Amino acid sequence: MEIDKSAFLFNNELAGSFSRSAVNYNAGARTTVSNIIMASAVLVTLLCLMPLFYYTPNVVLAAIIITAVIGLIDYQAAYKLWKVDKLDCLTCLCSFFGVLFISVPLGLGIAVILLFINIFML
Repeated sequence: MEIDKSAFLFNNELAGSFSRSAVNYNAGARTTVSNIIMASAVLVTLLCLMPLFYYTPNVVLAAIIITAVIGLIDYQAAYKLWKVDKLDCLTCLCSFFGVLFISVPLGLGIAVILLFINIFML
């Protein structure tokens, strides 16, 4: 019996739901029935089409996910945050780039540390 070590090694196996939410959002889904349809489509894809994806490079799969998720980034909100409070905008940008280039736990940790610095410095 193999023990799942992902909880101890900070693996984010559930991060795939973020890209599925982006696909639902871009498709205009409004109810939870879309989640059932999406789950059945993923199941059929895994069962029937997985051998076709075996030779697909990871870069292509990453490009598909990035294309689906790019619509969730709200540039106007960051600009408004810059106008309201520059330190909060800096915290937002540092957490965004930390999650993007390092990892999710470290990016969120950077955001929390910067938030505490912002709170205790003022």
